Amino acid sequence: MSYGFRSRNGSNLVQVTSENRVLSVVGSGRYMIGKLPGTSTIATAAITYAAPITTLEPPHIFLNPTDQGMYHTLLHSGSAGNWTGFAFKLMLMPPFNSSDCSGRWLVATFTSKSVPNKYDLRLRNAATEQIFVGSDNLLIMTGVPSNEGWTQDGRAGSVSGINWTGYQTSWTGSYEDYFLASTLLGGKNYNGNTSRETPCGFHAGVRGTLNGYMGALAGTEIGTDKNGRTTFAARPMRPV
Repeated sequence: MSYGFRSRNGSNLVQVTSENRVLSVVGSGRYMIGKLPGTSTIATAAITYAAPITTLEPPHIFLNPTDQGMYHTLLHSGSAGNWTGFAFKLMLMPPFNSSDCSGRWLVATFTSKSVPNKYDLRLRNAATEQIFVGSDNLLIMTGVPSNEGWTQDGRAGSVSGINWTGYQTSWTGSYEDYFLASTLLGGKNYNGNTSRETPCGFHAGVRGTLNGYMGALAGTEIGTDKNGRTTFAARPMRPV
């Protein structure tokens, strides 16, 4: 460490420094998507932050369906220094297009926006950015990040000429844990001669695995590619 403060816990593990940054929750709420009682299917969830997030890098968005939900195409709203929200889409395949797939979201940044009181520790980096305050609601990692850990799960479906092959990777088993959606849902996978979305989320009653699908055009592509993006399980230190 060349600048700042370093803290270690009782196991002698580094907790926070000016270089080993921590993620702080800067916004949270609920999203509505899927087939809600008395409504048609909501195919896109759009979230607007209470106030813009002023970091240059995009914030990190985490999702946690109440029970089930398979999502894709997450896009940030705004631009560097003025992130105003995000939106994502529902996989329109049974059972998700006929079920309530709503849940909770939170957004986190490596730059702290908390207002310290006179008893708080406050850290800044060499660029004078505030990166930690004692009152921050930090994200706790509850699952080791992994990639290429996806295996076929036997689930499959076909919609509008696209065959979808189901995949899964190990998860924490807890309904309190969110997955890092802005990494997992942020792009497409090239499969043969076209690019396909890579929907991911949870099946009803399942938290031992994080699940997803890879699509292939029937008759001309093979749906055996895996979603190699990194998965990340986390929960807030305090309830949101």
